Amino acid sequence: MNIESKLRFSERSFSECLIIPFFEDKVPEIAADIDIDKRWMVSIENKDFFGKKKELSLLYVNGEKEKRVLLLGLGKKEDINLESIITCFSEGIKRCQSLKIDNISIAFPKKCEVKDLYRILLESIFLSNYLYHKLKRDSLKDEKVKLIEKVEIIGVKEDKELIEKIKTLTISVNLVRDLVNNNADDTTPKRLADLAEEFSKISKKIKTTVFDKKRIEKEKMGLIQAVNKGSPREPYFIVLDYTSKKSNDRTVLIGKGITYDTGGLSLKPTTSMETMKSDMSGAGVVLGVIYAVAMLDLDINITGIIPATENAIDGKSYKPGDVYISYSGKSVEVENTDAEGRLILADAITYAVKKLNPSRIIDIATLTGAISIALGEEIAGVFSNDDKIWKMIKKSAESTGEKVWRMPLYDGYREKLNSRIADIKNVGGKEAGAITGALFLKEFTEDIPWMHLDIGGCAYYKKPKGLFSYFATGFGVRLIFDFLEKLKNEI
Repeated sequence: MNIESKLRFSERSFSECLIIPFFEDKVPEIAADIDIDKRWMVSIENKDFFGKKKELSLLYVNGEKEKRVLLLGLGKKEDINLESIITCFSEGIKRCQSLKIDNISIAFPKKCEVKDLYRILLESIFLSNYLYHKLKRDSLKDEKVKLIEKVEIIGVKEDKELIEKIKTLTISVNLVRDLVNNNADDTTPKRLADLAEEFSKISKKIKTTVFDKKRIEKEKMGLIQAVNKGSPREPYFIVLDYTSKKSNDRTVLIGKGITYDTGGLSLKPTTSMETMKSDMSGAGVVLGVIYAVAMLDLDINITGIIPATENAIDGKSYKPGDVYISYSGKSVEVENTDAEGRLILADAITYAVKKLNPSRIIDIATLTGAISIALGEEIAGVFSNDDKIWKMIKKSAESTGEKVWRMPLYDGYREKLNSRIADIKNVGGKEAGAITGALFLKEFTEDIPWMHLDIGGCAYYKKPKGLFSYFATGFGVRLIFDFLEKLKNEI
């Protein structure tokens, strides 16, 4: 998609649709500095449009530089914030997609007192303009909607550098969306490994190392081996080192790479299994972040780690009640084979601790369903042993609109993970499931500054919401990239 800007309304180009934002009132107030043709006020004069949040009114016009005018409600002026701007303009973009038009103009809402408004508007445009059509026949691809190819923003000075940055971040987010939305038989552990290998070609600062099954066995990564036992597909342990800064500071980012999760012998219900190709969303985020960091040449040192395998069912599947030895040497009683993500992450965290001398470790995973019960679909749970990391990720959430909430690492619940036959067991019962999952991971961090992001609710939507269409969201890429940008200035 191509985005340009024009300072004056009179300089605007021809387009299929002009979007004009309004604040809510009995007589809606235009939020942009443009001259409104009286013919465009029909909906307002007839009290068909009040500027309510996400309210839309489409008008057809003749003899103008656009065929249509779309009045867009932003809600009450005093309530305008980052979230409402994103939500409202996303609705406008989606409406234009449904009209099957590819060229639109947007009047910049200059009268809104929202920080970084231009950036937020760009993100709303780019990220809303996504469809996953790969698996549809060509004849059906544009049956209902069409991607927008050109946008002209009227009333603001163009910032080409910012546009390119947002475009790159969008490509990174869409990389995750495409990987997750693809068939699980195509987005396999091998596919993730191959993609990581390709990354070493896009930047000389990236070095990719991939452990195959034999190397994983040699390293004695016993928990990854256990989860993989039921799958005909080999596991891979993927490490992407990006080194730019002459410093010992290094962030390690670990993503859960379960490319399909049946639940193993602790079998999931059918309705819970149908979305389980999304269980590698954390791995996708690692790839998306590394791609963005490399393409935008961020001056930091970061290592991405992806433990990748399926959790499948076979006569060889790992079994509830058995004990497996982790890469750290700790023995783990597996009480539930559907709590497999924390097992492979534990071996990955141990690798980071043993081999990489990390300044901090961040893991991101669709770890629990319990987190969506606690926080719903739109908020990720954050667990951390370090207040500084929490404060930074909170600021990044405020900047990007990707919401987070700090959850307790309550030591009193650690006893739920006590085992009579092993050092620790992998589940602690239904109560406080997200917390006990995080406490399990904490056991392997060796007190290194650490943050766990549980995106079990916000990685995959069954219905469109805000910036996102159906299914994969790519949640976490912009959040973590912003965190790294802020971190760069503090190192």
